[in-house]
Amino acid sequence: MRISDLILSSDFVNNFTNAKSKVDDLQTQIATGNKIQKPSDSPDGTANLIGWNSQLEQLNTFSSNIDTASSFVQDTTSAMQSIQDQVTNVLTTLSGLNTTTGNANLNNYADQINQTIQMLLGLANTSSNGKYVFGGTDFSSEPFGYSADKTTVQVLPNDISGVQNIKTSQNISQQINMSGTEVFGTIVSGSGNIDSSTSIGSPVNSQTNIYDSLGNQYTFDVNYTKTAANTYSMTYDIKDSNGNSVLASAPAAKTVVFNAANGVMQTVDGQSPAQIHIKVPSQNIDFTFDPTSVKESNNTSTLTYSANQKTDIFNTLIAISNSLRAGNLPTQDQIKQVSDFNNRMLDNISKIGNTTNQLSNTKALIGNQQTQLNTLMSNTQSVDMAQAVMDLQNQQNLLQMSYKLAASVTAQSILNYM
Repeated sequence: MRISDLILSSDFVNNFTNAKSKVDDLQTQIATGNKIQKPSDSPDGTANLIGWNSQLEQLNTFSSNIDTASSFVQDTTSAMQSIQDQVTNVLTTLSGLNTTTGNANLNNYADQINQTIQMLLGLANTSSNGKYVFGGTDFSSEPFGYSADKTTVQVLPNDISGVQNIKTSQNISQQINMSGTEVFGTIVSGSGNIDSSTSIGSPVNSQTNIYDSLGNQYTFDVNYTKTAANTYSMTYDIKDSNGNSVLASAPAAKTVVFNAANGVMQTVDGQSPAQIHIKVPSQNIDFTFDPTSVKESNNTSTLTYSANQKTDIFNTLIAISNSLRAGNLPTQDQIKQVSDFNNRMLDNISKIGNTTNQLSNTKALIGNQQTQLNTLMSNTQSVDMAQAVMDLQNQQNLLQMSYKLAASVTAQSILNYM
């Protein structure tokens, strides 16, 4: 096959153009530090970079969530530790009452208790970045405050049991708060079993004692009436010592459905089982009812209900202070209530400590993933400057040789035609 001058000329021009293009590309890469300037430079690399960049943005969001949450959790932890310190001091103060005589001394102790109540109120209303740490999901007002007559401490918002969650991965959410209900509130928990052979229309009833903020006793009455297989109508009432209901009107019945396979409570009014906040302002009654542990099985019905405390720590201390003012020592039951709260506070501090550890571990894991993605992106996109400079020098040398060859060939061709 004869190689014509046209073919040689065309090959020369193509090689010259390619060399010039490589020099331009290398100069751009060195200037920008990026291998890929446009998708066509590396379709696979471009697709990978888009995917990795999307993952990195998600990880950055999760990391930012954890940073914000960590500050909130730290403020919560500090408040709880300070609360526990104050309650420990109260217990120390109460232990010294056994050797106290005279109303003057008792009044001094009452003053100390009142100071502690004020400090506890301040700590219970701690805020972090505009959010009350014990306010649940209600940030409209301080969670706790005195009643109008200043005789009791009460929950100010309608509900402080809300849970705050953050996303720490695509499919995982982390609770970051300890609700006011969990830390300070009275929770009446139901447990036990409802006999699945109970006939339709038959009630299963159980009762327990509850107390208002002044320590007055009431009866909390819960009733399950079977309406269909695995389905019950649940109602409740609160009665005074004379058996009279203190509710302004009977609350609406709730439809409770149990799982036929394992007997656990499946839904309440079509929703996942949850705690029920019960508040009777006229009677200073405020507590949370948790029926979620009640089950149904083929055994005799044995429903039980129990409260984690008679009255909250604030009103317990108010009652103790009032007793001291009246010249009376606190009862053993009151001292036990303070001690029990102190123990629950230690448990809650341990829980919030676990949250801190989980956030820290997740943050470290995200950091490792960010490093891996940045390495992949760097290997795909970043230019090896030393190698690029050498390649540019080589290409520039080739280009200079091409210029010289072109000049030589062009001169010879002109002479040949002269």
